Amino acid sequence: MPAPSPWPVSQDLAALAGRARSLSSSRGDAGLLADLAAALLRIQPVARELERRSSWLPPGSCAAEAPALHAWLLDLTAAVAEAEDLLDDLHRRRLLGPAASGCLGAAAALLGPARELRRLSRRLDAARYDSERLGSGRAAGCGVRSPHRVTGSVPAERRVVGRDEECDDIVGRLIGGGEEICCSVAPVVAVVGHGGMGKTVVAQCVYNDTRIEGYFDLRAWVCVWDRLDEAELTREILHATGHADDDTSCDDSLERLQERLGEVVASKRFFLVLDDVWKDEGKTELETRTVWNKVLAPLSSAATGSKILVTTRMKLVAEVLNATYVVRLDGLKIADCLLLLKETALGGETMDFPPELLEFGRAIAANVKGSPLATKVIGEMLRNTRSTRKWRALTDTEICDNIIISSLQLSYQQLPGHLQRCFAYCSIFPTTWRFNRYKLVKMWMALGFVQPLIEGKKLEDLGNKYFDDLQSHSFFVSAQNKDQQTYYFLDDLMHILAQHFSAQDCMKINEDIPVVIPPTVRHLSVSTDYLPLLKSKYRLGRLRTLLVLRSSSLSSSHFPSKLLAKCKNLRVLDLSESDITELPRTISQLVHLHYLALCTITSTLPGVYTLVHASVS
Repeated sequence: MPAPSPWPVSQDLAALAGRARSLSSSRGDAGLLADLAAALLRIQPVARELERRSSWLPPGSCAAEAPALHAWLLDLTAAVAEAEDLLDDLHRRRLLGPAASGCLGAAAALLGPARELRRLSRRLDAARYDSERLGSGRAAGCGVRSPHRVTGSVPAERRVVGRDEECDDIVGRLIGGGEEICCSVAPVVAVVGHGGMGKTVVAQCVYNDTRIEGYFDLRAWVCVWDRLDEAELTREILHATGHADDDTSCDDSLERLQERLGEVVASKRFFLVLDDVWKDEGKTELETRTVWNKVLAPLSSAATGSKILVTTRMKLVAEVLNATYVVRLDGLKIADCLLLLKETALGGETMDFPPELLEFGRAIAANVKGSPLATKVIGEMLRNTRSTRKWRALTDTEICDNIIISSLQLSYQQLPGHLQRCFAYCSIFPTTWRFNRYKLVKMWMALGFVQPLIEGKKLEDLGNKYFDDLQSHSFFVSAQNKDQQTYYFLDDLMHILAQHFSAQDCMKINEDIPVVIPPTVRHLSVSTDYLPLLKSKYRLGRLRTLLVLRSSSLSSSHFPSKLLAKCKNLRVLDLSESDITELPRTISQLVHLHYLALCTITSTLPGVYTLVHASVS
């Protein structure tokens, strides 16, 4: 799978331009700052379009364009990072006055603000000019949503492996009573899970269950996908009932379609499956609720006992549709993945796993992280072969990860740019990390990821909304510890997804130090025993985040003094999970630092006066 583009920065350009304009009112180089602001605003619409196009490049048709587009976005990301550093330096000069000359270490202090402002403005304008060779006209097939996905009620599989308990639970809810009292229309049961978890397969199993067939008078299956227009959805439901006739046409009004649907389901116990429902990111939650309330209104004429089953990747969809019961599909157990792999690759439900392939099968079953789709894809690749060489080759974790990413990337691509970046940033944390949402939001704020949309809105409130949005889109999972305190985590599949889409910007060094750390990386996590090796592997002046973790093999209470001095553009320094208890005086040189988290047993800190230039959270 090709490397992804860097995460979006177009949403930052207007805010940077605003900062440049505000600084221009109190400086002698006001004209140059105004020029930079204008250049940032000129390139913003171009950047937004090219980021959108990069996110939706389909395989094959736009492949020739991808490398040039990728390089252009990397160059833009670097230019934006330089602009942020320069404006931060100029802002600090204004605050500190003459004292600033002794504490600034960024490029602006070496080349002079005026020269640096001119260079950045020229660089942004050159990038805008260079974007023309990417040819917006050639990309007509890019940047658009893929065609309608079509699913049906007929199951493609003989049985559903590992989901018997969930299917029985859903059937029991659908044919049980008692929920109609609180619902103006048919009660909703929602199946929520990541892409590739088998939501559609479970819905097909339920739809064709003999208990469901015997209980309901009328059934209908609609694959919603990107059908989010009231009239189109109503027409699809009507068509699925088998009662679309000459009385209804494509030109019929919504009112006429809903009148007809109400007539069809009147006094019947109706079962409706809405498969693969998404939230339209162009609509607010209230607007989305209004759409669905209107679409489902005719079902109020159906008989008591009517039900709706919804499948979706998003917890938010279940909330918008007022689901009375939610079934979350988590990953399959390894034993179930092994069984599904055997059935897909070798066929036969009763045949034992061939002994010579069992070791490889177990490795594959562990690598797929509980994903039924990844298991079946690899099973198809191994269909009817007992070659140990082929089975061994497919134990490569990268193969499984690429299949998983393919099944999940649409969830990421549907996110707004500011949420994509906040989610992908989480890849620098270990896979078992328990997130404190308030600390994570403060990190996002320190890095400038949280941009105010409404004047007077607190950044922390907006950052918390970002987190809530990611959780409602099913990117974070919540749980409680033994003290009943809530914490959050990324499951294995989401962590793989975050790592993929942050590959240009983030790196996590777990064991061996890499030969080269890519120059685009600006957010890094590393254990204390590898800290001294960083200086020879990476230009530390690029770093924005440094997360230091406790080493399992070596304890170190000191942070290398010279190393810290090189991290001159650091915004976030988190030592809270390390064993570093002493900080060198060179921390006073981190003039951009906005977030500092210390180990709870820190015993030695530099004098307070050395930290005067750092805003510490």
